[in-house]
Amino acid sequence: MNELLSELFSSKVRAAVLGHMLPRPQVALSLTEFSRLLDLPISSLQHECYKLERIGIVKGRREGNSRRYRVNPQCAILPELTALVVAALGQEAAVRATLADVPGLEAAFIGRALPIDEIQENSASPIPLVLIGEIPLEEIDSALDRVSRLLNLPSSKFEAVFYRPGDWRARLDQNSQYAVWRVSGPRTDLVGDPMTLPNGPA
Repeated sequence: MNELLSELFSSKVRAAVLGHMLPRPQVALSLTEFSRLLDLPISSLQHECYKLERIGIVKGRREGNSRRYRVNPQCAILPELTALVVAALGQEAAVRATLADVPGLEAAFIGRALPIDEIQENSASPIPLVLIGEIPLEEIDSALDRVSRLLNLPSSKFEAVFYRPGDWRARLDQNSQYAVWRVSGPRTDLVGDPMTLPNGPA
């Protein structure tokens, strides 16, 4: 275990890779993409990804001319390591990162102020995760699952609420009780601004 700790925490480049990857377990990146996103040399990233793959935190797979890396979902210490990264980044930044690559997402907010320290086991209503955009349905469930994992809470503590942009805009314009309640109550904006989405087809 001491060797594992040494491998994990002895490199700033490794920390940058983990900080980018763990909130985005659904994303596979090549070394070229890592280099562009993190502004780090490919040679350093190759060395660190090799080490992370060797100790089982990431998995590499050859795709075409490049090798792509993603989080290994079978990693024994993944929940604890993810919690450490979320604590370092902050809940808001981590959740924003995990939603950043949802296809078609134009705006998202969580119906509660972050950070969430603890939710009582018998708390009455789930926390709304409002997603606005032309989003494939399977992506909604996946986003909800990633948010609950990042915040280390059961998915039952959250409720995904989905709107197409035109429908959301229309509800705001009509002063829909739910929409007004959601945007005027405690919330944390994560992607875009739900108040300034343009009109579009419902």
